[in-house]
Amino acid sequence: MTGLAAMVSIQWRTARRTVIVWVLALVASLAATAVAVAGLYDTPPKIASYGAAVVSDALVALNGRVEGIDTMGGIIQDEFGFMAAFLMPLFGLALVARLTRREEESGRLETLLAGRVDRRAPVLAALLVTSGAVGVTVLGFTVSLLASGIPTSGALLYSLALGILTLVFASLAALLAQVLLHSRGVYAGGLTVLVASYLLRGVGDVKHSWMTWLSPLGWMEKTAPFGPQRWWALAVPLVAGLALSGAAIAVADRRDLGSALHRPGPGPGRASRLLRHPMGLAAYVHRSSFVGWLVGSVVLGATMGLLAQQAVDALLGNPALSDLVTTGGGDPVDGFLAVTQLYLAVIACGYVVQSFGSLRTEETGGRLEPQLAGVVPRWRWLGAHILVVLGGLVLIIVASALVFGLTTSWSTGASGHVTSLLAAGLAFLPAELVIAGIALALFGSLPRAYAVAWAAFGATAFIAFLGAGLQMPGWMLDLAPTTHVGTPPQGVVDATALVVLSLLAATLVVVAFAGFRRRLLPQG
Repeated sequence: MTGLAAMVSIQWRTARRTVIVWVLALVASLAATAVAVAGLYDTPPKIASYGAAVVSDALVALNGRVEGIDTMGGIIQDEFGFMAAFLMPLFGLALVARLTRREEESGRLETLLAGRVDRRAPVLAALLVTSGAVGVTVLGFTVSLLASGIPTSGALLYSLALGILTLVFASLAALLAQVLLHSRGVYAGGLTVLVASYLLRGVGDVKHSWMTWLSPLGWMEKTAPFGPQRWWALAVPLVAGLALSGAAIAVADRRDLGSALHRPGPGPGRASRLLRHPMGLAAYVHRSSFVGWLVGSVVLGATMGLLAQQAVDALLGNPALSDLVTTGGGDPVDGFLAVTQLYLAVIACGYVVQSFGSLRTEETGGRLEPQLAGVVPRWRWLGAHILVVLGGLVLIIVASALVFGLTTSWSTGASGHVTSLLAAGLAFLPAELVIAGIALALFGSLPRAYAVAWAAFGATAFIAFLGAGLQMPGWMLDLAPTTHVGTPPQGVVDATALVVLSLLAATLVVVAFAGFRRRLLPQG
């Protein structure tokens, strides 16, 4: 395949910062989880108590059914399960989408293929670069687990299962990049498969049914690295990944460059009045992202609401777990609602980081300059996108809180949850605005460093998901803006903290406008 080595070199040079950030963040997350779990559950009775605490269907649906939950490795797998289920597939999706369809959209791939480069080389090179990054991640996972006292065979099998899961979604992204015309379609399609996989795995685990085998997340789980250790189960995702990769390479060899298998029909001859306005065009740009994050947030809220009574029953049956969730002596219902509401707040943070990241794509793709060459000033263009994204943020908060409240009321038979959860969701808005402000300030002043915004989101998610359970020190918990909100609806929200967070977010937005007004366009 002519030019394969050159393509691997080019793709590594263009994506190395992103790869390094992803690898370090993933390895650090698992390492921190393993170290904290090893410190908390340092005796056999403590390990046995953990296994007895996570037997409810609600917790199984959330983190998966872990075989070997009565071992140190099983506890680590369960604690890291929710983050791994989303971060590992997202790693593969994001990296391959960037190296394939986004490069083709920008026109850079056409320049490369004008030389002596096989048209299949970019896809294969993207898969090779991703495989190399995954290999380093697997090595980091294995070393981290071994350092925490996990047996070699279990550490290696678990790390390989996570790595191969990543490659399955990377291969899926490679195929979607040939089928769909835009990178946002690749993200949307990949996230749709991921959400479906999560739901299938959850239903299959709760029902003890074959549905688990329909999910790539279920394939990873069935390897049972800290239980019976089914090494043969790795063959299922390996075959699926190879089939998807082969299909992607075959399609890339046959389709026209700049086209896709799914070709949308021609648009109208004239733009509508709405699209000729900056707000309308911004809404058009962000619509797919908004719908995807909205669906994910609503599905999570509905799932947790329907399982609320089972989760509360599990908390009532285990005082240690109840004290952890309710911060000691509180109402188990409010404790469960507070934890789930925190998860929904983290999803909302991901939406704003991804949406404002698309502004960087507009710039590097050459679509920003023509818009600013006319009568639209920079501040108006940026302001339109900010209003659209923040409007979408509020809609996601309200919709997920309403669905979560309604399903919780139906599950528990108690009223009043809709109002309290809506207030709790809106209480997290200032913290989410801080994350949005960080993303905007980076885009406006240091667009090449936008990966820092994703790093801030990852740190916030890690602290929100695992901070309390791993008993992180106070200074580390305070790094996440969500920490300063409190635990609504369980506790009283600190109004002063919300004001401070709002002022910080406003300051960051001002920095974004000032930087965007002065910097060169485009900044590659």
